[in-house]
Amino acid sequence: VVLVGHSMGGRAALAAARAPQVGAVLALAPWCPEGEPVAHLRGKDVVVLHGDRDRVTDPHASVAFVERAREAGARAQVRLVPGGDHALLRDSAGWHRATTSTVLHLLSS
Repeated sequence: VVLVGHSMGGRAALAAARAPQVGAVLALAPWCPEGEPVAHLRGKDVVVLHGDRDRVTDPHASVAFVERAREAGARAQVRLVPGGDHALLRDSAGWHRATTSTVLHLLSS
């Protein structure tokens, strides 16, 4: 099972990864407050895509979250999308392509 969520939905998807059926999460511009738990992500694939121009949720917080998830044993990566904002509307087709290709990759892992 791959969970996908945007913004607070990204945070919810990351939290829902506690379920043993979940193998991977794709979080789009998630809200990742400092101190957010990561231990439950051990052994899971986590991909965070975040626009570098997001003014609603902090892309640097996503970077820090992914670093902590890696330290906890997750196979985690973050990709900052140049020019991307929070609503993902500037290049919705690009975000859709990135989401589709990432989910397909996660399903094949």
